[in-house]
Amino acid sequence: MKSQWTPEPPQVYRARRTLGGIFYFFGGLLPMSYMVLLALTLILGYLGYLTLSTFTFLFSLSFLFFGLTFIIWGIIATVTSALAFSRNRSWASGLITVYNAVVTVFDAWEYIKGFLSAWKSARRAIDSSDFSIIDVIAIVGLALTIGFVVTYVAFKQGMKNSKVVGYYY
Repeated sequence: MKSQWTPEPPQVYRARRTLGGIFYFFGGLLPMSYMVLLALTLILGYLGYLTLSTFTFLFSLSFLFFGLTFIIWGIIATVTSALAFSRNRSWASGLITVYNAVVTVFDAWEYIKGFLSAWKSARRAIDSSDFSIIDVIAIVGLALTIGFVVTYVAFKQGMKNSKVVGYYY
């Protein structure tokens, strides 16, 4: 049986649609798209379909955009677990809240440290003569599409199998 401090997005969505939508977007769609983008970039780069500047740009873009979304998701998870802790006063909920806060601060610190380097790499890649914006748009679009399909199917399956016991927050 799942405890109340780890609700699944479909259960949250049934109880509160806006919060469930935020969970789905920041906790499901964007992380899945990020992983698919990295996998596609590695595979296509290894097979020689991508130029070095396009490869570099895609990795820099993934750090700049998706790194920020992970920080936003960390803030959402920390606030959500803190609200759950304030409601049920479980020591496990308190540990999860502290863990979420520490990891979010660490993620933000790493993002801040690497931001200028990733930005410079992206700018250099764009200025390169072998950079292809068409490849970037196609790969990012494919990654978002695959991420959407995977998370939407999982979300719908979760909606079918979830039962809302009560409000979590």
